[in-house]
Amino acid sequence: MIKIDVKDKKILYELVNNSRQPLSIIGKKVGLSREVIGYRINRLENEGVIINYPALIYCGCIGLSLARFYINFQFMNPKTKHELLEFLKNNEIVAMVAELSGCYDLQVNLYTSSIYNFEIGLKFNNFYDELQKKYRRYFDEQIGAIFTGANMFDLVFLLGDKDAKSSYIGPPIGKQFEIDDLDLNILRKLGKNARIPTAQLAKELNTTVTTVHNRIKRLEEKNLFMKFWTNIEWTKIGYRQFDIEINLKDYGKKNEIINYIRNNQHVLFIMHSIGRGVDLDFEFILRDITHLQEIITDLSDKFPESIKNFRYFSTDKIYKWNHFPF
Repeated sequence: MIKIDVKDKKILYELVNNSRQPLSIIGKKVGLSREVIGYRINRLENEGVIINYPALIYCGCIGLSLARFYINFQFMNPKTKHELLEFLKNNEIVAMVAELSGCYDLQVNLYTSSIYNFEIGLKFNNFYDELQKKYRRYFDEQIGAIFTGANMFDLVFLLGDKDAKSSYIGPPIGKQFEIDDLDLNILRKLGKNARIPTAQLAKELNTTVTTVHNRIKRLEEKNLFMKFWTNIEWTKIGYRQFDIEINLKDYGKKNEIINYIRNNQHVLFIMHSIGRGVDLDFEFILRDITHLQEIITDLSDKFPESIKNFRYFSTDKIYKWNHFPF
């Protein structure tokens, strides 16, 4: 485990909140010079604490849907597993590939489309057919769901303030937006690296800095970005990422449970999806399995007549994360 101090945690907090912040702004918030902030970020990158800086994009606003597949293996061997992971990582519609432990072995997020984009829909169908032909015999169980949105919370536990309250971001409400090729290319670039400098982005897209700046500002105003994110390897600094799935006996208590969980400093996402028979899906950044059990016990005590059962899994390794993979 890599040791980090309070200043490092505050830097991570700021990067998770907005990875496009200039170093000088982060420095003012953390109480360090721009140069020291840059040095510390480089160290966190080199030590593998910071993986990358993907922009989280509300792709539903531009006619795309995110499908999530949870897979349990059978008859799997190391050679076939490696081939499967390479197949998934190299496919352009796959946004995330993660190895799990718990109730699932593998999570795959990939994009399909609404009726407005036949090309992406066809790519999804071709991908699914090829996946099944090559690897179906190695899948004991496949559970698919269509992602419909998420509430995202500030990770205030990184600040070390027990009284800090987390704010959250909800999915945008409104119509589908029309974007042109330049917008699309900006989204592609920021999906891979939200910290890419505006000048470099303008050069790579063969346009002006002012044009890129104004386009990003317009995309932000349309709420196409959930967040300029920072992907952290939590196990490097003594944490693990856990998902808790809850099925309810009393569905009418759903919002009450959500409001209760919102006060937990370690909650990162409330995930919303349809198709896999899960009433509530919370993602946490926790110390260990004991911390997880404490949350489950607390919920059981607080809502004894409302919750039917719990399932959980943890993310062991992320092989691919690109929120806009095309």
